[in-house]
Amino acid sequence: MMDARENAYVLWFDELRRADVGLVGGKSSSLGELTSSVDVPVPYGYATTASAYRYFMEKTGQNKKIHKMLQELQDVEDSVELHEVCTKIRESICSATMPEDLAEQIGKAYEELAEKVGEKNPFVAVRSSATAEDLPDASFAGQQDTYLNVTGRDMVIRKVKECYASTFTDRAVYYRAKKNFDHENVALSAAVQMMADAKAAGVMFTVNLATGADDSIMIEGSWGLGEYIVQGTVTPDNFVVDKDSLTITSRRINEKSIELIRKEGGDVEERKVEPERAKAQVISDEQVAQLADYAKRIEKHYGCYMDMEWAVDHKDRLWILQARPETVWSKKNKEKKSEEET
Repeated sequence: MMDARENAYVLWFDELRRADVGLVGGKSSSLGELTSSVDVPVPYGYATTASAYRYFMEKTGQNKKIHKMLQELQDVEDSVELHEVCTKIRESICSATMPEDLAEQIGKAYEELAEKVGEKNPFVAVRSSATAEDLPDASFAGQQDTYLNVTGRDMVIRKVKECYASTFTDRAVYYRAKKNFDHENVALSAAVQMMADAKAAGVMFTVNLATGADDSIMIEGSWGLGEYIVQGTVTPDNFVVDKDSLTITSRRINEKSIELIRKEGGDVEERKVEPERAKAQVISDEQVAQLADYAKRIEKHYGCYMDMEWAVDHKDRLWILQARPETVWSKKNKEKKSEEET
């Protein structure tokens, strides 16, 4: 069984577990774990594997080309030179033709996904998931790209290739060089996930990020897609929820005057939020409590503080889009505990 999975180019979320980081990276394996093992609503999808990435790089001759271009990079501290080399590498990957058998598998899985959800050409998010991502000693999270509201078989195949190219962003190459991490040891998975058509979205943590208190859950949200919170473009509403009773102990409603929304034919655009809605609370108290309950379930399953992304769609359904172990307070509180014990 294991051999078949290791050689597969595409695996569905319910075939994946948290232990599959080597096969599909941190993000995709976590989506698999949530789908398979935790009772929370996760938009369905599939992931391309590390073998698919390696096959693409080998078959298209990119490995040799990239190796040569990286050898020409004299100094990663020279941001101009770094940028030039990385741009050349990404252009080379994007202009390569996806091998036919790989393109066929990625495209076929998209068509199967469409059948499973009963939609023609559904909108998906194509998220990069590096196989060395979110490891305790090397965090590559956020260094590769995500594409939202992608629709159609050909566009999905193209975006998977663009995810591959994002293995060589300036930031990722610089980071790997600094950590003495071999560029050729990193492989990239692309998670192709049903897009929750978000009316509102946000992040949540099972530890209070401001204080480190782990008896509460912190939830942040704003209108539209969640990217603007992650990027710090919008100041979101902020709720602190008591972990035991799921009651809101503190709320801060901020003005959220812009949102990122889905465009008709795919992709996203920014839109102004009308003043009244900009000042309104982004989700109901009941939804805050429901999200906190999901967060508790996820934390219990993983056994550590968690950092999650969520969305509520236009039918008012809540979705968990992603979950990963929280790193900052986990480390601080662990150190504090061991000091107290000694």
